[in-house]
Amino acid sequence: MIASLRYEFRMQVRKRSVWIVPALTLLLFVLIGGSLLRDLFDPNEAPPDARTAVTGLAVQIHGLLSIGFGCLLADRLIRDDRLRVAPILDATPTSPRRRLLGKYLGTAAATAIPVFLAYFGFAAAYAVHTAAPEALGWALVVSAVVIVPGLLFVAAFALTVPLIVPAPLFRVLFVGYWLWGNLVPPDVMPTLARTLINPLGGYPLTVLLHFNGVDGDDTLAGPTSGATLNFLRPEPTTLTAWLSIAVLLVLAAAALAGGSVLRARRAS
Repeated sequence: MIASLRYEFRMQVRKRSVWIVPALTLLLFVLIGGSLLRDLFDPNEAPPDARTAVTGLAVQIHGLLSIGFGCLLADRLIRDDRLRVAPILDATPTSPRRRLLGKYLGTAAATAIPVFLAYFGFAAAYAVHTAAPEALGWALVVSAVVIVPGLLFVAAFALTVPLIVPAPLFRVLFVGYWLWGNLVPPDVMPTLARTLINPLGGYPLTVLLHFNGVDGDDTLAGPTSGATLNFLRPEPTTLTAWLSIAVLLVLAAAALAGGSVLRARRAS
């Protein structure tokens, strides 16, 4: 597994698209995230506190860069079949499950590097601008409870779903899911927004980080009057915040297990 992880990491981190796609997305972030950046870096206005600032940055950077993150991983597992090297790899001493886990962790880690470089770059700029070094500590906390679980969830499905549907189709469906499941308000149409199954981490943001938007008036988790799927929106508590993280990780593990079974059936 470790050998597979190291090999997949090195191969993925050298791909130009792994760096070009986030760079273009960051340009989009600078253009459409102007109000947030003004709130954080405007010398004429008092910036929000460190926790609120870096959490707001995480929400926007995670929300934008995860789209490219998922699309970039869509061909990593099916590539072995396309290049006809899967039978050779299956003949190696390691088990297919361990090799799949190594591919999952290695490619996900490599593809996530630009995401974290961008996030911690903005967090460091805020820390210097406001003389608030604690911002970097909060950035580590936000990464652990919000960004990492969300990326692990996305990576698992980005690797395994293209075993069922073509990778280009998955990318189209993934972008649609991301916009529908994270941005559409629950009172507008049925959506997974504000549920436990939210890779943007609405429950940890609300409960563990006490974040309700930079201005404090956003609702990121919990039931919405008259909305469907409210059974997936329990009241935000410490328990449901950790449950949301656990649900994302369990679903990621289930996706990988399903992918392993599907590949084993194809090989037999």
